[in-house]
Amino acid sequence: MQIPLAQKSNGMYLFSSKDFDGVAELVLREYAPYMLEKAQPLDIEALADEAYSLTIIDRYLSGRGTVLGLINFNDYKMELMSLEKKVQEEIVMSGTIIIDARLIPDEHHHRRRFTVSHEVSHWIIHRQMYYPGDRKYCLRTSDSYIMCREADPNRKKPRGYWSDKDWLEWQADKFASAMLMPASVFYPTAQAVMKKHHASSYILEGCGSKDAADVITELTEIFDVSRTAVRIRLKQAGYLRSVGVIMCD
Repeated sequence: MQIPLAQKSNGMYLFSSKDFDGVAELVLREYAPYMLEKAQPLDIEALADEAYSLTIIDRYLSGRGTVLGLINFNDYKMELMSLEKKVQEEIVMSGTIIIDARLIPDEHHHRRRFTVSHEVSHWIIHRQMYYPGDRKYCLRTSDSYIMCREADPNRKKPRGYWSDKDWLEWQADKFASAMLMPASVFYPTAQAVMKKHHASSYILEGCGSKDAADVITELTEIFDVSRTAVRIRLKQAGYLRSVGVIMCD
């Protein structure tokens, strides 16, 4: 699928914040059209397999659990820790997503789903920068993969100081959210859920509002995403406001 956006000289697409929804819905229209018909969870692992022939495996990626996922763009030999916690060399094939095994338990279900979606997003919008089959664009030096950490201190800096890899992570986060909660379905659904819970045109976070908690919970269940992901999506549309903007009565 051709992404209708300009690119930097290294192949990075120049996304504005509003571009993610349109491009994500192009992907869904082609490979998961059911997501644009009604509000429901995206089967992200089926999308990875059936649309992009990606393989998903679980391994321990770091000693402290700071690395959540990895996407590999070329056949590569690397040391990995197995589910039995034995370090061993493996040939990781191009198109392999590795998810940290600490995300296997049910309490990390939403984090794992988002991490898979994040890695799939890298494949969709960034592989031209790493994939050895296209030498026109290539960010790759010695590594053929992108490793994604739980918290990157570099992204706390002003955006003017971000590196290309910081921007890659930001883009993958935004694209993952847009696929899991497509705007054309998510926002009308959010409005309907807010109306159901007798909320106004927005809900207020931080005042102990039961309406806000109920709306977020219901949207979390509908789309099978985390409360944090729902909050971010609601804030983007102005449906969720904080007490720093509107004071509680």
